[in-house]
Amino acid sequence: MKKTGLLAACMFAAWTTWAAEPLSPIANPSLYEEQGIAGQVDSATGAISIGGKRYRVNARTVIFLDDGRGNVRRAAKVTDIPANAPVRFSTGADGSVTQIYVGGGIQPYRP
Repeated sequence: MKKTGLLAACMFAAWTTWAAEPLSPIANPSLYEEQGIAGQVDSATGAISIGGKRYRVNARTVIFLDDGRGNVRRAAKVTDIPANAPVRFSTGADGSVTQIYVGGGIQPYRP
C-alpha cells in the first residue's frame, strides 16, 4: 500500500514539473504564428521592438535561441536577443509576448 502511494506521489511530481515547462519550438512550431525582425530591446521598460512595433515582455516570457545548426537553447533574458535577428513569437491576451523563437529555423547539420 505504501509503495503505491509513493509511486503516485512521484508520478504527480513529475507531471507537474513537466506541465510547467514551456513547449519546445521544435515540438510545436505553430505556437509562433507572428514573425518579424527584432529591433531595439529596452530592458528598463520591458519592451522589444519587432518589425517596428513595440511589444511588452515580462519574467514569464520564454525565449529560445537557435544557432542555425539545429541547436536550440533557452535564453536567460530578453537582452540576449541580437538586433536584426529574425524572430517568431506569440502574444497573450493582454498583448505581451509569451514566447519568442530567435533564428531562421532548424537547419541540417553541417560539421
